[in-house]
Amino acid sequence: MPDFYTIYLLVLLFGLSNCVIWGAIVYRYRDLYAARYWLAGSVAGVLGGLILSTQGDSGLLPATVAGNTVVVLGFWLNYLGVRRFHGDDPDPFRAGLFLALSAGAMLATFHVWYGRNPLYTLSQSLPLFLTALYLLRNKVWELGAGITCAALAVACVSHWVIASGNILLLVNVMPALDLSDAAALALLVFLFAKVTWNFGFLISVIDHLHREVDRLANQDDLTGLANRRLFMKHLEMACSAAHSKMFSLMLFDLDRFKTINDTHGHAAGDAALRHAAEVVRKHLRQGDIFARLGGDEFSVLLPDTGEDQAACLAERAIANLKESPFLWGHVSLDISTSIGITSSRTETAQPDVLMEEADRALYETKRGGRNGFTVYALGPERRSFGTVIGFPPDTTQNKQIAR
Repeated sequence: MPDFYTIYLLVLLFGLSNCVIWGAIVYRYRDLYAARYWLAGSVAGVLGGLILSTQGDSGLLPATVAGNTVVVLGFWLNYLGVRRFHGDDPDPFRAGLFLALSAGAMLATFHVWYGRNPLYTLSQSLPLFLTALYLLRNKVWELGAGITCAALAVACVSHWVIASGNILLLVNVMPALDLSDAAALALLVFLFAKVTWNFGFLISVIDHLHREVDRLANQDDLTGLANRRLFMKHLEMACSAAHSKMFSLMLFDLDRFKTINDTHGHAAGDAALRHAAEVVRKHLRQGDIFARLGGDEFSVLLPDTGEDQAACLAERAIANLKESPFLWGHVSLDISTSIGITSSRTETAQPDVLMEEADRALYETKRGGRNGFTVYALGPERRSFGTVIGFPPDTTQNKQIAR
């Protein structure tokens, strides 16, 4: 079994490696504030270990109490970082209160060796236990959190085993119990657990960054809706299943949107887009795919929806926009929309074809005066489009909503 000084050296070296890792992450990802807590926790662990290395065999009160207090501080910083990472208030006041109580208790029991050890190990275990409890209570079911919880459990058990042995010595139940080898082994296990829970933190960060990249790739920043890339992916999947599941596609834009930009500025235009997106989104069904394709152009994929039901949804969207005027400063602006609708009809539905059909229906709405919707429909025979209005006779159903 290695001696304690060798183990302390390992603890310091692994602690320094954690400092390097979290320091690099903090430097690279400035907005990832939880990493700052974990960096501070790693630094505190190294400083605490350096202070403890000066206590000698018998233990010097200042070095022993200060070193253990700094180590405990590092574990509380880990706890605060986990809370911050998952979007909760870090609650530094409670952590500071427990840390102060731990330091006071360590001072009060310094001269009772077997009583000192259980207190120190339990003081270190408390933030670790609370961190694992937080992750379990909040049902954070992701790989990094699972690794962290398992490692924290191992760390707590290793501390509690040694604390239990020292309590047996303290109450004179097993006065001849020799814990030197067990304590060294427990410290090695604790070191393994510490490395592992930091690895769990790192996995959580990687997953978080992956989700953020995925969000940026698939979400419209202005409205929070799906973007064109994600929408077309859903449309392709719907087309591949068109033989068994009918669906409809609704394409719309805001009428005279350029006037809002030119008259009130682009900030007003952006706000108008967010307003329209929110109004329409509130009245869509769960499972409908709502996306901003670009500019003031939006689209909705309506699964298990025929033309009649899609027309009802379009009429509802138009009415809701009319009933929800957009306020910009002290000015109330009416926002209306023109909508084109098409539905899947064959097993060979193609995304590009459906988008073109919806776009032609949208154009017909605009040609007819805007503020309404047009349903694209084929006649008994598929014919080429006319040159004037873009549709064969009797192949569109058009409804204009009064202003």
